[in-house]
Amino acid sequence: MTQKTSAILFSALSAALAAAPAHSFQNSDHETDLGSTVEFRLRADAALVLTGGDNGSHILADFETRFEWEGISDSGWRWGVELGLHAQSDVRREGFANTADPALGAPRRSLATGRYRGGSAATRRDAFAMERLNVFLKTGWGDWRVGLTPGAARVEAINLPTGSAYIRLDGGPLGLGDQVLTRTENAGSGFGPFIVYSTPRIVGLRASASFAPQARYCAIDLCLNDAIPGGAGSASLEYVFETGLSFDHTFPQSGRIEAAVNVVTGAPLSVEFAEDYTAWGAQFRWSRDGMSLGVSGLTANNGVSGADYHALALAARHDVGDWSFGGELAWSEDDYLQESENSVQITLSRLVGDQFSVTFGLHNADREFAISSVQNAVIIQENTTNAFLEFSFRN
Repeated sequence: MTQKTSAILFSALSAALAAAPAHSFQNSDHETDLGSTVEFRLRADAALVLTGGDNGSHILADFETRFEWEGISDSGWRWGVELGLHAQSDVRREGFANTADPALGAPRRSLATGRYRGGSAATRRDAFAMERLNVFLKTGWGDWRVGLTPGAARVEAINLPTGSAYIRLDGGPLGLGDQVLTRTENAGSGFGPFIVYSTPRIVGLRASASFAPQARYCAIDLCLNDAIPGGAGSASLEYVFETGLSFDHTFPQSGRIEAAVNVVTGAPLSVEFAEDYTAWGAQFRWSRDGMSLGVSGLTANNGVSGADYHALALAARHDVGDWSFGGELAWSEDDYLQESENSVQITLSRLVGDQFSVTFGLHNADREFAISSVQNAVIIQENTTNAFLEFSFRN
């Protein structure tokens, strides 16, 4: 059944990559009887990735689409509905949104990354999820969004200038191996349902705040459901508050400067977490004349005393015409799961037209992680080197 599903998904994504015309994603406007302008927007991103190396050869695929209906009043207010769907065929990537088999030992799950220890995942993961379904209102006083949507910490986050859109050291959408350890995105609350408010951006500054009474939705890469059947190892939170502050401004002499800081707090629902969860994230990015440098960090208490998670990622990219050269470094340490990682990646990309790109990359990682046995946890050390070829369409 899994192989059949993979074949169908691969065929659909390959067709999207090869045949989707750019003009099919243009906006369309018309006047309603109420005197308001209505806009329809459809966005689609897709990738097909071939991998090889110490983690084996794989064919990976990802497809994400967002539809937005927006009405614009004569006074300039905007309101509407957003729908986002995500499909993926990936390696098993233990602990990142997978559902585990029955555990051999006591299950553990990191609230900072969603990774678990205490069970094994299927050999492959084919997944589909609705990741956005919300209503929004945009006014001169700020924006409101209610429903299935990222919280304030992710709204104000800054993307690193990575060379690959899908294979990244810092929690990329697709993976090269089953042990993926580093994530600096402050996403412990996953996808809503949230109520989110964002101020207008004034002199480069913007702030957001959000609240979710309970966060336990299961999406593609962020799953807050139970790690194993029965509730053990749940990463779900309640009374989740998030705030974020970002700065984005282009200076004539020094280039574009982006910076952000964000915090997530919540009460864990599982009894294995004795403390409230708190996570701080920060990002910085500088861009000028085709060169971009960025750094992102996350520190979280994992809801357990003395079991913190720390992660740091650095990235650089240089664009020369249609070519891009990229490099990444990442480090993480999770005291709760007893694991750590040091990794490096280099990429070479070529832009084809306005929306297609081809990327070749080399990836190396040193990892130390625990695997549960009948008696106790066994510490494993591994060094892996892999290569990948990525074909992507982004609109």
